[in-house]
This record gives sequence, structure tokens and C-alpha cells, in this order.
Amino acid sequence: MPRIDFVRLRRPLQVLAGLLVMGLLLAWLLGAFHGRVPPGAPQRPTAAAPDGERFVVAAVATPRTETAIGTVRAVAETLVASRILGRVRTLAITRAGQPVQQGDLLVELDADDLRASADQARAVLRVAETRRDKAQLDFERSRELVQQGIAAPDRLDTDRAAYDAAEAEVERARQNVAGAETALGFATIRAPITGIVVDKQVQPGDVVQPGQPICTLYDPSRLQLVAVVREDLAGRLRVGQSVSVTIDALGEPCAGTVSEIVPTAESRSRSFEVKVTGPCHPGVVTGMFGRLQVPLDTVDELRVPQRAVQSIGQLDFVRAVVDGRPVRRYVRTGRRRDADVEILSGLVAGEVVLVPATPR
Repeated sequence: MPRIDFVRLRRPLQVLAGLLVMGLLLAWLLGAFHGRVPPGAPQRPTAAAPDGERFVVAAVATPRTETAIGTVRAVAETLVASRILGRVRTLAITRAGQPVQQGDLLVELDADDLRASADQARAVLRVAETRRDKAQLDFERSRELVQQGIAAPDRLDTDRAAYDAAEAEVERARQNVAGAETALGFATIRAPITGIVVDKQVQPGDVVQPGQPICTLYDPSRLQLVAVVREDLAGRLRVGQSVSVTIDALGEPCAGTVSEIVPTAESRSRSFEVKVTGPCHPGVVTGMFGRLQVPLDTVDELRVPQRAVQSIGQLDFVRAVVDGRPVRRYVRTGRRRDADVEILSGLVAGEVVLVPATPR
């Protein structure tokens, strides 16, 4: 028998097998292995009933506001400074934030020289009073002698002048004593108001100069928000007007009253300083960041419940009901208020959206 060369037949067989596979795949794509659809109009699939609460989109009259940022500051803030030259002997201020009462001791300076001056002034006063008393006795004696005709009238005039000079010397000595005691009192520095220590600027042993700051106090019960407001918005505010203020650290809005509008505008930023006072929330301290809501005109907004808005990545959409079927509608959202969200585009008034029972 002739010998079959399978090596030469392998390649034609591979080509034939490939053609067969391609033929079968083409037949499958053409539907040869699927059931036939009977002729006629295609049937529309039955739409499932949309689930969720239906909400009719409507325009809501909403007051608009513009935000102005500001900082919480104290209404009453006092800089305590020394009025004399002296060394700090006692420092009652231990830390920033320390509460103090009006009249509490803050700093005591060395005052030995002032105390000596006050004692010297009192001694001079006593000497002057003694001389005045002696001059008064001489004057009264001379007056009796003149009335009796024993002494000449000139002596009465001389004694009266001596008494007047002694009385003037006593008054001058009294003023010196008052000045020395006042200077001695400056060595003891007490709190002028009830408040909180912002910062202490001296240490025990320091030599302070007249006018040198010792510390700063502020009244925590009287705080204000100082906000920078653009000039076009400042015209919408009036002194005594009620406004809304939010302290970001607390996250709670509070009602305030415009107490002052600084009448001078900042030339570079074209803005005004507006000061708002009101009841303070517990925990508010100076330096906190706050926002002032400047009221604007009322506008119509399209608002839907926040549960109706769903997200895919950074895209927001709602399910609008069109011809009884839910249709995905992409929207652009705006401000969120309470449980609603503003719709800037994608919906019109009168359309119906579905609100799921639970957020998705």
C-alpha cells in the first residue's frame, strides 16, 4: 500500500476546520439556531408601576441671602497698662483665659520709694497744720487785744496774713499727700472689668515702664461678629436690623442685631465693616470664624426632597414620571435647605418625580 503523508495533510485539515467553525459562528449570528419571531407588530414591554412617593415640582418663593465672613470679637476689650515705673513684685495672672472679677489684684509693683514719698508728704502736712494752728491762735489773740485797745491794728493785719499763708501751706501739703497716695496706688493694678484674660505680657521680676501693657481683658458676655461686607450689600443693612449669624465651629445659626456699620469703606476691597451683636451660644469665644447672612430679594426656586436626588459619581439625577414610566433625568442642584434641595436645571415646574421611601 502506498504510504499516506500525514504531515502534508495536516495544514489542509486545519484550514478546513477553521472554515467549518467560521460557518457555524456565522449561522449562529444569523439566528439559525434561535426560534423564529412570528410576523406582526412588535409588542411593547409592559412597564412596571413606578415605586415611591410622587412629588410635583413647583416654584417656591424663597428669600435669598448673601454670605459675608467675619470674626467674633469682644464688644468691651480693655488693655491694662502700668502708669508708673516699677518692678513686678506679685503677678496674680497665671495664664491666658483666666477669669477675673472687677477689682481683683492683677499685678503689684515694688513701691518702697513711693511709700516713703507718701510718708514724707504726710509729715509735711502735719508740720503745716501745726504752723497753721499756731498762726490761728496768734490771730485770735491779736484780735482780742485790738478790741481791748491794747494792740495796734497793724498787728491784727500781720497775724491775719500769717494765718492765711499757713492755711495755704496746709492746702498745698494736702495736695502733695493726695498725689503721693495716688502714685502709691498705681503700684497695685487691679482688674477694671469682670472678664477673661486674653494674654499676659509681663513676668515676675520684670521692670515695667509707664504705659507698658500688662494684659488685655475682654467681657465674654458681650461679643460681636465683625463681618466684612461688600459695598453693594452694605446698603441692604440698617442699624437695629435682625440678621442670621452662623458660627462654623458650633454649626448652629443664631439671631443677631446689626449694632454698627462703620461709615468708612476700605478703598482696596470696597467693603464695609458691619458689627452684629446678640445672645451668644455657650462656647463662643473671641477669634472664632462666623458667617453673616445678608438678606436679598425673594426669588422663585424649584425645590424637591433631598431623597429624590440620587448620584452616580459626581452626576445627580432624579426619576421623573413620563407617560407613567420612571425616566432618569440628570439635574444640576443648588443650595440645600432643611430636607429640600434646589434644582437649577433639568426639571421644570409641574413635572412629577419619585421620592424613594429610603435614600439610595
